[in-house]
Amino acid sequence: MNLSSQRKCLDIAGRVATHSCSLSRTWSSTLVVQHRCYAAAAQKTKEKIPVASAAPPSTSRKAGKAVTPQQAAKDDVAAERSLEDDIKSIEAMQRMSETNQFDLSSVPLELLDVHVPTWRSHKENASFADHLRAITQTLRNSFLNAQSLYRMAKHRSIPGVKPKSPWSWQLFSTQSTKSTAWLSPFRQAALEAYKQVNEAIAARDEKTVKAVSVGEQQSYYMKLLRSQDPRYINVWKFHGERTPCRVVSIRANEAYYGAKPPRIGSRLAVQAVVRFDTLQGVETYSKKTGVRVRETEPKPVVEYLVFQKRMWNDSPWVIRDRLYEGLELRATLPHHI
Repeated sequence: MNLSSQRKCLDIAGRVATHSCSLSRTWSSTLVVQHRCYAAAAQKTKEKIPVASAAPPSTSRKAGKAVTPQQAAKDDVAAERSLEDDIKSIEAMQRMSETNQFDLSSVPLELLDVHVPTWRSHKENASFADHLRAITQTLRNSFLNAQSLYRMAKHRSIPGVKPKSPWSWQLFSTQSTKSTAWLSPFRQAALEAYKQVNEAIAARDEKTVKAVSVGEQQSYYMKLLRSQDPRYINVWKFHGERTPCRVVSIRANEAYYGAKPPRIGSRLAVQAVVRFDTLQGVETYSKKTGVRVRETEPKPVVEYLVFQKRMWNDSPWVIRDRLYEGLELRATLPHHI
């Protein structure tokens, strides 16, 4: 493989690694091209740049400057080493991809077209067309919820559940709060993560916040954490749920593009919107004396948080975004359903 082809492969790899896509079709087509470049590079025999056998002239011109024969020879050696380094880098990336040590699929994922369903438009002076659009988006969300649950069941990627068949009435149970629903174990995990992140923010526990959140939501949590008065210690209090937390929207797309299947889990990346309706408060203590100086009354708080997990990683669900009822979709709709 010549130097031009090698650099072309590296350029493709660089562009893919720095530009993640929200659409499964774009993910697939781009990374398959990149993988082929890696595979082609790994199968080629290393080639060296031939050095001209003719004796170089006493001086030559390069970028308007005189170059001695010794300098020209050094430049040739440097170019040869650069080519070999490029080949070695591609081969190393291919080996790491095969052993799951390196994965371009681990680049940050865009927010998918998850949606907070509503049967009417929340716009001021909403027209009939606005209400019709809200109903259409809610119906579409229900269909995509069922489609995503089918994918997860087919790939055995539903947390804590191993369905006998992907075809089940459970495909239409996304928003169910019953203990027998497929997403019941996930709802429990989401509630624990929700309580964990709120306790960590009050306690200024940056390590825990970083472990259970990513992206913009992590930045928001860190801002809250660092804005607290260091003279006081805050304790977040959970007073229970007014209504059980429930999943209102879920999307599952293939996002793992290694040459071989992942060692654990599946190729799916899942994002789910969970609605929390809780009673919570905060107690504040003096850091110097330990005396409680303030206590808030339990207040109702309703939040829609987006949880995310790469199903091929043995890692917990993380909070990546916050949505609001009545807002238009933040993500670009896919070209196909």
